[in-house]
Amino acid sequence: MEVVIAGGGLTGLSAALELHEHQVTIVEAKQEIGSPTRSPGYIADTSLIPIDEFDFLQLKNNYFRRAWLEKQMAIQAIENGVTILVKTRIVGFEEGLLLRGAGPGAPSLLRGDVFIDTLGQKSIYPGWSGNSEILRDFEMIRPPTRKIFEWQGGITNTNLDWMRADGTSEIWWRNEPPIEPEGGWLERMSGEHPIELGADAAITRGIESARKVN
Repeated sequence: MEVVIAGGGLTGLSAALELHEHQVTIVEAKQEIGSPTRSPGYIADTSLIPIDEFDFLQLKNNYFRRAWLEKQMAIQAIENGVTILVKTRIVGFEEGLLLRGAGPGAPSLLRGDVFIDTLGQKSIYPGWSGNSEILRDFEMIRPPTRKIFEWQGGITNTNLDWMRADGTSEIWWRNEPPIEPEGGWLERMSGEHPIELGADAAITRGIESARKVN
């Protein structure tokens, strides 16, 4: 069965790994899986991590670099036969995904037996010029919508309770930052997320979507 997954974040990658026995293609607008980061590097239940080995994540207090996880999941997906199209925007749907990709030979139409929409509810941001609502009017498998909020995040080398193994701390907030690190931030992020932060829901939503494929 040919399965086409719109979106190469944790949800889309989790669905792809669950469905790797099929012919799976992921379409991702970003030029690199896992970057830029817009989501927290935290997971409450580490048993949900859908890769064989994850010592490289250097988990500490359940905090990690989310980009590392997404990149490794993409590598494992490719090793399992999944095709990933990066820097490829979805511009419509007509008998399949209408695409606008980078470089000569990029496909303009991608047909499939099953389509899974994991684009979520994110807004346009630097490094991602897609439209998360482009497929909403078409019947396909997708996780249920949920109430989301605007979050801000930052990475600092300040020694905090949620420090990661690499000596940096990742903090997320909704209004004002809880600290202003001396010397400034190493990285600033923003994204739309539910009130309960973490990678758990994204992975679970991908697996549940995959299990709807007959």
